[in-house]
Amino acid sequence: MVQKKLDTQKLRQGLKRIRISLIVLTIVEFLYFTTIFSKGILWVENNSQDAGEITIWILSFIASGFIIWIFHLTVLSTIIWYNWKKMPINRKKKKDNTLMVFFLGIIGMWLWVPDKKELRELVQEKTHNIV
Repeated sequence: MVQKKLDTQKLRQGLKRIRISLIVLTIVEFLYFTTIFSKGILWVENNSQDAGEITIWILSFIASGFIIWIFHLTVLSTIIWYNWKKMPINRKKKKDNTLMVFFLGIIGMWLWVPDKKELRELVQEKTHNIV
């Protein structure tokens, strides 16, 4: 049985990149939803009847939502790929993590990212299994 050597430095760098992309995704989605809901409330309160203004708002909502959705799917697929190909965990844990990320969305992505203590335990456990 051939076992691959775990490169802890690459694992840490990859998780750092994922954490940074999650921070960006969270900020972008928060700003997007805050803007959409606040603009909608303003238009309801002001009883805006200008069809051009409403049309522009709806089109900008759809276009920006599509771009953010593509970014969300990119981060999601990166996390799932990293979970299945790079993380030194068993198959059941990988399935559980995948379902968590799919069904909880961005909250599941944040729950998936291991903190320093969990990462240290993963690395120690894997290096003990290799030796």
